[in-house]
Amino acid sequence: MAELSIIPVNTAEDLDRFVELPWSIYTPDSLWVPNLKKQDRELLSPGEHPFWKTARRELFLALRDGRPVGRIAAIVDEKYNAYAGERCGAFGFFECQDDREAAHALLQAAHDWLRRQGMAFMRGPLNPSTNYTCAMLVDGFDEAPALMMPWNPPYYPALLESWHMRKEQDLFAYLIERDKLRVEDWLKDEIRHLKEQERFTCRVSSKATLTEDIRIMLDLYRISWAGNWGFAPLSDGEADVLVKELKGLLNPDFFVLFFHDGEPAAGMVALPDFNPLLKRLNGKLGLSALWHYWQARGEMRGKYRMILFGIREEFRLLGLPLLLLDY
Repeated sequence: MAELSIIPVNTAEDLDRFVELPWSIYTPDSLWVPNLKKQDRELLSPGEHPFWKTARRELFLALRDGRPVGRIAAIVDEKYNAYAGERCGAFGFFECQDDREAAHALLQAAHDWLRRQGMAFMRGPLNPSTNYTCAMLVDGFDEAPALMMPWNPPYYPALLESWHMRKEQDLFAYLIERDKLRVEDWLKDEIRHLKEQERFTCRVSSKATLTEDIRIMLDLYRISWAGNWGFAPLSDGEADVLVKELKGLLNPDFFVLFFHDGEPAAGMVALPDFNPLLKRLNGKLGLSALWHYWQARGEMRGKYRMILFGIREEFRLLGLPLLLLDY
């Protein structure tokens, strides 16, 4: 077998190779959906993305005779560690050919760098945290992923487990198909009763209130998810980026907030599932983007990914999930 070497990513050329590597692993007929390369470069670049104001990272490439066959990022998220009271070193952006030696060498390189940073253990994949794409698919390889959901080759879990990594947490994705959803009569009665009580008021977002509503939702997200496994609140800079992105993508009709005595109690945000479009774009925005959108619009119609959902603790067990999902 060709000689293996692990190198840190120190140049713009190496970063390009890091970003481009997945295209050498996934075949066009796979269910993998590529990110936009420009966005990945920004997300990976300290000084360009606000995540790195409170985090640091080292990127590694695995080369066989100079050709990239794998990659990994080692990440120290100081904001998360301070919030959770941990010394967690993360790994992320992991991609590798079915090459156990290369995978082990990448994981070892990330582990060694994180240990030198004073971290006590390594968790991942986090790209670069649970507020972004995270986790590794271990089941459901025949299902196309929704927006911001991982899809990887079935051999990936075996590569990690062969390096003595173990599963820490199950993360589930749920598919709700409206035409197959059967609501029992007693549940309909309960929803009607909750509405008649008028304990909560509902506000569907609008273009006029969208920026304010996104800020309210992010605050609800921060409060309601506190204490959940792997959670850390977004920084102000990350929130600013998310507000800007959501304003350009969000249909206000799929953004609802509930209030109790004028106080935000719960909220839900869903985005169109842009993955059919991203699949066609194949990592690049260009003059053909509009044509690709036209081609993908049928697959995207009626499909949404819930990206933010939260109920403040003091308003739980009062039927709000029924009201949110009935919306």
